[in-house]
Amino acid sequence: MSSAGISFGGLGSGLDTRSIISALMAVERRPISALNAKKSSLNTSKNLFGDFKKLLTDLDTKAKALRTTTDFLEMKASSSDEDVLAVRAGSTATPGSYQIKVMALASSQVSVSNGRAAKDDPVFGDGTFFLNVNGTDHPIDIGAGTNYASTLDGIAQAIRDKGLDVTAEVVDTGQSGAQRYQLALRSTVVGSEGAFSLSLDSGNASLSTLVNEVNANVRAPGQDAHLLYNGVDVYRSSNSVGDLIPGVTLDLKATDLVNPVTVTITTDAEETSKKVKEFVDTYNKVVDFIGTQNQLGEDGAAKNPLFGDGTLRSIRSSLRTIVGSSVDTGNTAISMLAIAGIASDREGKLTFNQSKFEEKLGEDEQAVASLFSATNVGIASRLTSQIEAYTSSVDGLIKTRQDGFDRMIKDAQRRIDQGEARLVRFEQNLEQRFANLETQIARLQGQGSALQGFPAARR
Repeated sequence: MSSAGISFGGLGSGLDTRSIISALMAVERRPISALNAKKSSLNTSKNLFGDFKKLLTDLDTKAKALRTTTDFLEMKASSSDEDVLAVRAGSTATPGSYQIKVMALASSQVSVSNGRAAKDDPVFGDGTFFLNVNGTDHPIDIGAGTNYASTLDGIAQAIRDKGLDVTAEVVDTGQSGAQRYQLALRSTVVGSEGAFSLSLDSGNASLSTLVNEVNANVRAPGQDAHLLYNGVDVYRSSNSVGDLIPGVTLDLKATDLVNPVTVTITTDAEETSKKVKEFVDTYNKVVDFIGTQNQLGEDGAAKNPLFGDGTLRSIRSSLRTIVGSSVDTGNTAISMLAIAGIASDREGKLTFNQSKFEEKLGEDEQAVASLFSATNVGIASRLTSQIEAYTSSVDGLIKTRQDGFDRMIKDAQRRIDQGEARLVRFEQNLEQRFANLETQIARLQGQGSALQGFPAARR
């Protein structure tokens, strides 16, 4: 009968067979342990390339923010009288100065009726009037056969339920007697497009009077904003005007028919510097990552899995070449980043001298912008093209490296699985052999005991 899978624990031989088997298994497991360590290192390396790709993607984002002149140069706007006109500039604005008079603000029409003693008195009978909004008549029916009472409240509700750009409410003025309640209509659209009027179709004298009162009592006209822009009359339906000066938004606050407001657009050197510094800081994170991978420990051995990695060396070299190259900016005096206050040290990291950068920006902002934004040859343009070749999810260099790690990890796992299967068989074989040994020893011990009894029997 087989004794496979049974450990006798050295009952017959006195040997600690389990310890012997464990020791032999530990020796046999060493190649698998080495493979597991290799697999762990490969996974770490693959993940580090993922971290590196994220840093390159961040750098690509910062470079793209500097890739065109309008992206690179941040603009600022000022108003000579912000109580009349406030101004905001976007990146597409161009430097310049403009004279603007605010002749009229855009407003929504508000019209009201005279007062009434009660808001729920059905004095207006059965009838229909038209609410004309921007040239289109909309019938409003009240009284019998409708859902609206012939009261001030009923008329206001009928107008609201039409869902037009005119809302209505009955206002309690707090006055006593016949002036207490007024019907108030207000356009929800600013400017002349929201203008409205009423006209009677059918109804009694009270309804006709109400229609005439609303038409007569225009408390605020539905009018467009009126500007005198560099001597030209300009009209807009809003008090926020964003399509008059490219890249600039004008916020109209008040009218001044006499004094023009001067709007000035200039380059914002401080904000432009901030964008460039963000680029420099992000670039340096890439350089720092590569430098960290190449550090040595106190024992002189490599500390990190990507020590001396050829891909990282190649990428660092390419990036340093790009940021250190000259660019045709149209001004030979400003043709390299170092001239504009962005220098490179021995480790390849960039340093940013903001005062020097802003000085060069003041001398020739187009040339400084061209360092980054010149078509095809600007630093930002070249960096984004190079980084995309590294980070492409289809055939990028980093993906190629990660795919290579995946293949090696898969191969290591295959060899680990094979080794584990071999160890199972090896352990079973050892157990079988030691079990057979214990059985044989027990048999011999039994025979020895029997032989010891023979002499005693003969005497």
